[in-house]
Amino acid sequence: MTKVLGIDIGGTHTRYGIIENDILINVEKVPTKSIIDFTAFVTELVFDNVSLDKIVIGVPGIVYQNEIMNIPNVDNLNIKNLASLIEQNTNIKTIIKRDVQLLFTYDVDKLNLTEESGILAFYLGTGIGNFIKVNGKILEGTHGFAAELGHVPVAKNTKECPCGKLGCAETIISGKALVQLFEEEKLDGEFVDVFVNHSNHPKIIEFIKGFSELISFEMNIFDITKLIIGGGVVNMKGFPKTDLVKMIEKHLRAASLLPELKVYFVEDTPQKSILGAALIAKGE
Repeated sequence: MTKVLGIDIGGTHTRYGIIENDILINVEKVPTKSIIDFTAFVTELVFDNVSLDKIVIGVPGIVYQNEIMNIPNVDNLNIKNLASLIEQNTNIKTIIKRDVQLLFTYDVDKLNLTEESGILAFYLGTGIGNFIKVNGKILEGTHGFAAELGHVPVAKNTKECPCGKLGCAETIISGKALVQLFEEEKLDGEFVDVFVNHSNHPKIIEFIKGFSELISFEMNIFDITKLIIGGGVVNMKGFPKTDLVKMIEKHLRAASLLPELKVYFVEDTPQKSILGAALIAKGE
């Protein structure tokens, strides 16, 4: 019998829920800005939910060896030893991961891809969530900074990123960038229908092309042809999934790899990250 508290801390909202014996009991949501002290917030959730076995927290930034290294968009979450502080207060094993790992873990399980040795995942939402499994292992890098695709520099891009650098991919390929494009181009209709109403607009085509190039860039580095693609932007009405795949195919290093290319488009639901947290708890 296992009871896990899963928490997904995002730049805008924080979701949390209880999973007991692999069954999701509930999911709640609060504005992240309303959380002043994350240690106290998690401790209170524990006291409200007795008999917990583990806590799994996903954060929007860099995590290495269960410690937070950098969170660019939530200043008061930059607490390196958050896990140990929570454990001191609650006596419950606390695991901290990048938020994208919660989604990736769920999707791999749901798609029955656990045995695949190489998978690349791209979640296009407010920013770019990226996750890499290569040769059967999760790629973390020397300091936990691997798979930060949203923060690779793009040629001729001079926009300033919230991370403090110039030219990061997220400044032109992300949900935030898409909103900015929509406003600057004065596109008509509602933003949620941008792909329905403006799929042939040169700037929208350029946006999709830019996303495809980032994906292809990573594919050609790691020689991996299994892709998971999701996130809020990809799940917007009318998003040109077929066009995206065709653009990716054009950039494959070897045409012989085309038959091996497999793209899994996944839904964006609030339950996924919490269920992914439970799977991570079970794995550890």
